[in-house]
Amino acid sequence: MNRRIVIIFSLILTSSISMAQNSKGSLVIVGGGLEPDNKAVYSRLIELAGGPEKAVFGVIPSASGVPVQSWVSISKTLRSYGVKEENIHLINIAVMDDDSTTDADESKWAGNARDKRIARTVKACSGIWFTGGDQMRTMAALTGPDGNPTPVLEAVWEVYNRGGVIGGSSAGAAIMSEVMIGNGSSMGALQKGIITDNGPDNEETDALLLSRGLGFFPEGIVDQHFNQRARIARLVVALMNSRENFSLAFGVDENTALIYAGQTRSVEVAGAHGVTMIDATNARLVYKKGLPEITNLSLSYFENGDRLLLENNELIPAPGKKATRGNEYYNRENPVQSGVLSANGSTLRDVITINLIDNKAAEGISNLSFTGNEQAFRLGFTKKPESQGYYLENAREEDEYTVWDIRLDIIPVTVKVTPIE
Repeated sequence: MNRRIVIIFSLILTSSISMAQNSKGSLVIVGGGLEPDNKAVYSRLIELAGGPEKAVFGVIPSASGVPVQSWVSISKTLRSYGVKEENIHLINIAVMDDDSTTDADESKWAGNARDKRIARTVKACSGIWFTGGDQMRTMAALTGPDGNPTPVLEAVWEVYNRGGVIGGSSAGAAIMSEVMIGNGSSMGALQKGIITDNGPDNEETDALLLSRGLGFFPEGIVDQHFNQRARIARLVVALMNSRENFSLAFGVDENTALIYAGQTRSVEVAGAHGVTMIDATNARLVYKKGLPEITNLSLSYFENGDRLLLENNELIPAPGKKATRGNEYYNRENPVQSGVLSANGSTLRDVITINLIDNKAAEGISNLSFTGNEQAFRLGFTKKPESQGYYLENAREEDEYTVWDIRLDIIPVTVKVTPIE
């Protein structure tokens, strides 16, 4: 397989990007693992749909392997926050049978997105929720073989454009951007590059699968389960492949939401963890022996209550946060950490917060992730003069952080390990 990252497919982006940019609606993009007690996320979702008394939700379980169970779960949670039971509608579109229902075969719902009666139900909603599962199932269910939208998808767009809220978790987050990440790992993306179909020949690969998403989020590419599954490099590769249309990409952590307001082009973070933003405006990509070297990326990180105004690139830290620059808590010259491309190693958050932006002894950190055969990728994180950090002390085990504009370089290297004599 060709390991070079190349632009191997061309997406027709103009129409959906234009539609999203003109939208009056909002998005609640959750990185997976949304817990029922996450009041910060659910309260905002319901508020954006009109509040508990007026909100009318349509739940589309098309991505799920157990669509009825997914519907029951989200419906129960919405009711616990005050949404009326009669205002939560199952939009019966799915491609998989749910083994918990013995009297129905939900896989027969596969063509329901073309049903105009179901589309009318969707149009009457003020909020639409996409469940987790496999994002490729949702794309297959809501778009035709030619890529054109079904009546139900057109109805979802109508809800969004008139000011409603579109939300989703995990696979329901992946579909939000025009360029959609379908599968793959960070190391697979760096070593094996990009594929554009997930047919039998590609079932076992961990290369980066790129496809077309629904395009509700016009600002860049979205990834999910981000910090927990070490997906920084796969998002970088996806972004570098799509720079003709996008310069930004956003990785959303589990139990956390990126909340986007279309009219103001603002991003807000709510929930337990964070959102990572990558800016490739000034990035450079070259190849060294078939492996990508990606330099001069800008990386920022936001947590609960942080806001970003994309119109003028203005960061508004959460109330109460204090600057770290000149007031760093840590003083570690050589902070110990293992590869951030391994889900079992130091997390990206650890590296850029306590080890870098809140550490006065370190201006930069290098982090190795080994590929085998004496090869590795070195991830370099460096403070710039304009880099900023903020922190908020709280009662949790970890303080809350904001990191603004540090440099990220991903460089292939050769590493020879010899025993100490």
